[in-house]
Amino acid sequence: MNYAIETSHLTKAYGDYKAVSDLEIRVPAGKVYGFLGRNGSGKTTTIRMIMGLIRPDNGNVKIFGRKIGRNRSEYLADIGAIIETPGFYPNLPAYENLEITAKMFKAPEERINESLETVGLSGDPSINTKKVGKFSLGMKQRLGIANALVHSPRILILDEPTNGLDPAGIIEMRKLIRHLSQSMGITIFVSSHLLLEVQQVADYIGIIDQGKLIQEGSINMFNANEQNFLVLETDELQKTSQLLESLGFDYEKIDSGFKIFCNREENVIINKKLVDNQINVYNLESVSKTLEERFLGITNSQELVI
Repeated sequence: MNYAIETSHLTKAYGDYKAVSDLEIRVPAGKVYGFLGRNGSGKTTTIRMIMGLIRPDNGNVKIFGRKIGRNRSEYLADIGAIIETPGFYPNLPAYENLEITAKMFKAPEERINESLETVGLSGDPSINTKKVGKFSLGMKQRLGIANALVHSPRILILDEPTNGLDPAGIIEMRKLIRHLSQSMGITIFVSSHLLLEVQQVADYIGIIDQGKLIQEGSINMFNANEQNFLVLETDELQKTSQLLESLGFDYEKIDSGFKIFCNREENVIINKKLVDNQINVYNLESVSKTLEERFLGITNSQELVI
């Protein structure tokens, strides 16, 4: 597999506190990678090391197979980023802000309009006149992405991109992230503590906790049908209860039937036994773990990350 970003034994400490410890992540090229962890888990420190903004105490970063060195310009041309909040000159219009970025990267001026069109701002008449300081947060976020795209990067790094956005703005941000990946082939590295947002946009997920990578893999792995319990409704509750006890399953009675704690593979056994005993089944529903529950299980945390 071709990787856009790779880290090897990446470590950063501040005094006795290890913000990132021996971190190894693999970000597939052209995909959306969700970098997931609670606040203070080391996400932003990792991003700053990937960007070369801070130097790791140990380990290294590779961008498309090239190990980054002191000459940041060699690889930063491949990366566009918004870390924390987009930085602009508030007293200048949006277009003039993007002109500064284009000149810095020696990008052609036509890339400004192309980037604005990509994020859905090209039709806004205020782009050339309204000062950025008066933009709404949603417009600033989209303008920040346009600014990061001006030099045609192959990687886009977004640190908490939906923070502070209203529901409509969050939906638009999701659509934009998927468009950039699926239609333009850009690798998107999304850092977030919002599990639902990561689940809705990511192809791959890396979970970090206390500076260490806990688990990494495709979203399909995290969304796999790891059954929590089976909901069962039948026409003969007493007979069903006796059958479950004879089979040795743990279960709880609920209003309409039973909640059975079993593996997904055992659902077939239960259903067959019910049929064999001439018990009519009204409902047989597998309830799988949510990403939140899997996250809590992986990190062994008692606090729900929302």
